[in-house]
Amino acid sequence: MTWRRYWMTLIFIGLSIFISMLVGFGDNRSMMRLLTFSDFSSVGAQISYYNLKGVVASGEWWRFFSPMFMHFSMLHLVFNLLWIWVVGTRIEQSQGPVWLLVIVLISGGLSNLAQFLVSGPLFGGMSGVVYAVLGYAWLWDRMQLRPRFYLPQGLMGFMVVWLLLGYTGLLGLIGFGAIANTAHLVGLLVGLLLVLPGHLLRRYFA
Repeated sequence: MTWRRYWMTLIFIGLSIFISMLVGFGDNRSMMRLLTFSDFSSVGAQISYYNLKGVVASGEWWRFFSPMFMHFSMLHLVFNLLWIWVVGTRIEQSQGPVWLLVIVLISGGLSNLAQFLVSGPLFGGMSGVVYAVLGYAWLWDRMQLRPRFYLPQGLMGFMVVWLLLGYTGLLGLIGFGAIANTAHLVGLLVGLLLVLPGHLLRRYFA
């Protein structure tokens, strides 16, 4: 059965749907305060929040990962989960659910951290993880490592163009809201960097 083969990918998809609905796609401010990278308060357009030192001191370590499950529009949610399914299932099938979990946690945590340092806590989405798994699978295939992932032709080129469009502001105009460009870029770099340890681990445990 599909859910048994790809249970880790399905957990990420399920969590994204559940938490996006829990925060009301950004409308439930009280739930968002529990799940953003840092607790925050707002008066008008003025946002106040803890800095990184305050987040660490609070001991609320889930905040390093919870923002990746929040999405602020249905379009954003569907777009991200489509690519998580397309690429995440390939990684899970060929390299196992544990390694997929490692990729998601490292890329999600680091991309969330980077985005927070650049723009504050009001961001969310799996996009950084999407770029990580795409970058990982793309470079793995480019290095002709085995087993191959066989990503759809032109997918990586499309996503790089999408990354660049994010910096132009055009994506926000067509319904994607504010784009977490730093999370996208950091996620991509993390995915590329994880290819080497992924290859070494496969050789060691082969």
